[in-house]
Amino acid sequence: MKIKENHILDLLIHLNRNGLPKGDSIGHVSLDEHITFIKGGCTDITGYPFYGKSLVLKEIIVSLAINKGWRHALYMPDDGTQAEVMSNLIQKVTGKTVLPNYHNSMTEIEISKTYLNFCNNFVFWGGDSVDPKTFWNFAKEEKCNSAVVDSWNYMAHEGDPTTPNYLRQILSYRNSFFQDNNMHSFIVVHPKNPDPMQVKNGNVQKPSVYSIQGGSEWNNNGRNIMVVHKKDRTEYGLPYDISIEKVKPKHAGKLGFASLMLNWKEQRFYENYGGRDQYAYGDKIVDNKEQIIEPWQEREDVPF
Repeated sequence: MKIKENHILDLLIHLNRNGLPKGDSIGHVSLDEHITFIKGGCTDITGYPFYGKSLVLKEIIVSLAINKGWRHALYMPDDGTQAEVMSNLIQKVTGKTVLPNYHNSMTEIEISKTYLNFCNNFVFWGGDSVDPKTFWNFAKEEKCNSAVVDSWNYMAHEGDPTTPNYLRQILSYRNSFFQDNNMHSFIVVHPKNPDPMQVKNGNVQKPSVYSIQGGSEWNNNGRNIMVVHKKDRTEYGLPYDISIEKVKPKHAGKLGFASLMLNWKEQRFYENYGGRDQYAYGDKIVDNKEQIIEPWQEREDVPF
């Protein structure tokens, strides 16, 4: 369809007056400097298992829900059942756990109040495994601002989800779909198994965008690409390193690096800014002196 010339002129005048708009930031200064989230964009997050990529994804979507009012459609079987995912989101919102017998356990009234306040911000796909197009249309029908997939390999694909031809077609379709519908796509995608030469003392080197299963197609067709890593996944006091490997459109951010700490008791990230340890949502000083160690923190099968 041909666009009228005066419409293009109106857009040019708007750009002249207002500049190129950035997307929505989440409230972490070091991360906001490098990436914002545009409705109409796509963000792919990768990293090795248990190095924090799902934690970072949930931090982003909770921050966008609280700070910007985003509504998310969720397909997150890699993170557990719907109740388990929601309990973790609630813990991020409140800093408290729905599980009993902890110092920061919630009462039933607190759980009910928090859930009712935020349940409209998170809509779960209610069926079994779903193909990408069906899930994306579900998010559109539910009038969501984003569609969240964790992870890509859990979806019902028509063929091998890592082959170049399939990825080229489905990612091109995705980019157009989300741009046309003014929504944002979040996808967690796993890297290939690391080379044994990259493993040292049980830890591996940070993967690159070319380490993603499917190779260069994710980099060629991706918009925003984030790599999450940690120097030692067993050391809880170390920061999570977030590398912004690609940003498109360019005015949404810039390539670079952010580093966030995790408050294990509250399951949310913070950073030191202006001499204060600050969260993305809520102005609160972090106190990690009385951390509560969840049972899974002492196991190797940490659920992220």
